[in-house]
Amino acid sequence: MQEHENLLSIRLDGKAVGPGRISVSHLLRLLSQLNKVLIRSGQVLKGEADSLRKGPKEKQLKDIVALDLVKLTHGSPAVVLGLERKCPLQYSLPGMDHGLEIIEKAIAGLHQVQQDDNTLPPGYDTGVLMAWRDMGVLLEQGVSEIRFTLNHRPQCLETRFTPDGYRRLQQRIKGPQINIRTIEGRLLMADFKEHGTRCRVHPSVGDPVLCLFNEEQKEEVLENILYYVKVIGEAKEDPVTGKITSIKLHDIERLEDREDEGVDLLPKGSPLPMAFWQSPSIEELAAAQGVQPISNFENILGDFWPEDESVEEFIACVDHWRDDDSTQEKRK
Repeated sequence: MQEHENLLSIRLDGKAVGPGRISVSHLLRLLSQLNKVLIRSGQVLKGEADSLRKGPKEKQLKDIVALDLVKLTHGSPAVVLGLERKCPLQYSLPGMDHGLEIIEKAIAGLHQVQQDDNTLPPGYDTGVLMAWRDMGVLLEQGVSEIRFTLNHRPQCLETRFTPDGYRRLQQRIKGPQINIRTIEGRLLMADFKEHGTRCRVHPSVGDPVLCLFNEEQKEEVLENILYYVKVIGEAKEDPVTGKITSIKLHDIERLEDREDEGVDLLPKGSPLPMAFWQSPSIEELAAAQGVQPISNFENILGDFWPEDESVEEFIACVDHWRDDDSTQEKRK
């Protein structure tokens, strides 16, 4: 590592940034998507990418890849961010720093996925690609290049994220163009069961479309529920009507400039009270409703039979009614 250099430096060039100056929205997108890249890449490397359940392993993974922003400065007309490991003394054994391995493979892999080669580098899957793609939106918002420099060895690792590479990355996510359709609408429903993950997109005009997705796309779907999105995928159509019955999701992207559309589809009403989510015992429910225990069981028994009418008279009356009904049916 070079002296006086931060572990990871990120330089942004373009008209959207200035010397030591970057908008809060751009900074949030950059850092949040970088964090997603590292966590997802770590899951892939550790073989935990197929689990839909969060747990202690994910918490440990977040800890070992955690970075702190320690510097925001400028390099000529650009803005430069400096990041350091959150707990550097914890990772001193050579070859045993899994957090640094994840960061290295994530930064190195970014170069490869911007090429025409279709193979994925170590630690990569669709979820990692989508996180880089979401960061790449900055390249459509006035940033001309994002340069990552990992200063972890005498020879630094440098990777550039460019507009051309961003377009190749988008194409890689979309996959082969076989009956590919694009649907834009409000994402309102999603089912995250381990067998049968699916969501539903409601266009401004027309019927809602069922979209099938896999675990690699789970985080993107989860983050975009209730937002207006663009989904791209392989469509399945009804052979008679020609209508789309479902789409196998390749890509999903939030359309921030169309958030005023389809707002009538959003759920309305007051949120459920916290008590709704609690599980009180029978005793607690009884106490809340003022129900007291009964000491004499006979108190809940009543004599509902009229004193002036016998059981035999009641049965005879019912038989008479039945005879009348049978006679009327025969006349019809």
